Amino acid sequence: MALSCGSCTVGKATASLALKKDETLASAKSAVIMSPMPRVEKLSIAGKKTAAVAVSVRSQAVATATTKRGAEVEFESKVFTKEKINLAGREEYIVRGGRNLYPLLPEAFKGIKKIGVIGWGSQGPAQAQNIRDSLAEINSDITVSIGLRPNSSSAKDARRCGFTEEAGTLGDVTTVISESDLVILLISDAAQADNHEAILGAMKPGAVLGLSHGFLLGHLQSQGKSFRDDISVVAVCPKGMGPSVRRLYVQGKEVNGSGINASFAVHQDVDGRATDVALGWSVALGSPFTFATTLEDEYKSDIFGSEAFSWEPCTGWWSLCSGGTLRGA
Repeated sequence: MALSCGSCTVGKATASLALKKDETLASAKSAVIMSPMPRVEKLSIAGKKTAAVAVSVRSQAVATATTKRGAEVEFESKVFTKEKINLAGREEYIVRGGRNLYPLLPEAFKGIKKIGVIGWGSQGPAQAQNIRDSLAEINSDITVSIGLRPNSSSAKDARRCGFTEEAGTLGDVTTVISESDLVILLISDAAQADNHEAILGAMKPGAVLGLSHGFLLGHLQSQGKSFRDDISVVAVCPKGMGPSVRRLYVQGKEVNGSGINASFAVHQDVDGRATDVALGWSVALGSPFTFATTLEDEYKSDIFGSEAFSWEPCTGWWSLCSGGTLRGA
């Protein structure tokens, strides 16, 4: 039976920089290099100096113009229909979602008997419940299980949402990972950095690692490492916080088209199933549109977007309002 958990809500305040329709970032033609030290600079928009923006980083990254985007990211699906659309002059390949596609999930998830969702933060509750409920609608025998650390305070909430030890849908992280054919890793960036060796080491050969953020790739690259070569690596990245992913999925049962769009990427495919597994995952989440990207592009654009155009401008605005002196002003 499909269950909904009203207690699974995580809030996060976000500040964003609004740009007018006809404004362009004249200086961002080829690359954005994020410095390891905070700095305050003038932002040039359409050739004009405007308010100063503070720029810092949580890790060093470079986003270049050579990264594949839009229709440049090619993919083929044996299960879902690919469609080319035009968005603001750029062609994109997308897959339309919808509850009418749920009967295709067993084919997309061919070879998968157990999906392990690791973590219970913002995305974990939403993704686990959405996938479980989508599979339940078609009476699939694929199991969705939650993996938590021992004595996790989140276990109580997971049980309230219908995941239990008795049913085999709630267990220890390592056990769930070792038993799962698709491991959806939704723990924090810091936890991924600290525990990736144990996580990857516990996975079955031929299993699929699913990410909703490309941070782990960037972390591995910074250490000269890579993913195991006997597992597939994909990403499905909903463009909204977990509570919205769940709320609009539930709303979509009554309002056609409700849901959160998502990007998807196939970073490593060991047996030819990765694309359809990723697309099936996105459809099961209730994504109305799923568009293609690369895992590297996802993490670089995410870091740049969150650091330069989310929290950090607040420092610049505050300095201006308080009459502070800005370097480079």
